[in-house]
Amino acid sequence: MTAKDIVSIARVGFSILFFWMVLAGPWTNLKTESFGVFESQGGAGFGIVATILGALMLVISLVVAAEKEFKIGPFAIGGNQLLLALSAASFTTLLSFLIVIHSGSFRDLGSIKGAGWGAAGACLVAYFFPQAIITGLGFFGVATSTSLNENDSKKVASGVFISGVLITVSPFLEWFKTEENSWTGYQPGSPRMGFLLLVLGATMTLVGLMRLRPKGLVEPGGRLAHPHLQTVVALAAISPVVGWVITGFQREDMSIGIGVWVALIAGLLLLGVSLFEFTRREVTAS
Repeated sequence: MTAKDIVSIARVGFSILFFWMVLAGPWTNLKTESFGVFESQGGAGFGIVATILGALMLVISLVVAAEKEFKIGPFAIGGNQLLLALSAASFTTLLSFLIVIHSGSFRDLGSIKGAGWGAAGACLVAYFFPQAIITGLGFFGVATSTSLNENDSKKVASGVFISGVLITVSPFLEWFKTEENSWTGYQPGSPRMGFLLLVLGATMTLVGLMRLRPKGLVEPGGRLAHPHLQTVVALAAISPVVGWVITGFQREDMSIGIGVWVALIAGLLLLGVSLFEFTRREVTAS
């Protein structure tokens, strides 16, 4: 058995373990009972998103392990690269859920005692999963990557910068409200997943500024190019926000504010910019 085979088996194992924990374990513990992945007092929207991501990761992991060719249409993103993006999105989704149920006023609404082992365990698995995927990318040898022309380069860099700024700013707007009060994403008492978006948004803002320079920004190298990493960040921002949106629709005791929608639009903008860049460059899909 080669090192590549061992890494492939590990990725399938991570996918199965993640999917099982998401579906089988409790997501929230109250003082007298626990709730599961799809219940409004349990995983709610985050559980729905995590289940979809888990199913996709399991399928792709099996396809990649079987050494079947996997590529998304005209975009230069293969099974391993997509698996990396999905695993990062899974981690931020579960991490955001853990932050939300331990944050101020939202926790008080449901008298939540804490997270169940299903959500906490799945988050831990999702933390290590991307590292196993990046290790596997090292077995594929040299990658090809061409540059954008000057006009497209400015468009992409501007799009990355704008989306980064919007993701960073979004939690300053109304994020969560009840009949009695409302909170921004950074305000004490709010679900503080906004700080996670601050990190993602600030990173993309910096990347956009660096790519606007005449010399641009050096390619990450290996099998990961700029649009791959931008896709990772886009899905890492979109997935928890979608989870929070669905949660807001499920529950009658709270609703979401304008900041959530700004974050969602910004994440979709970043994903769209990344897909556009894929169509304008020769980049290896693995």
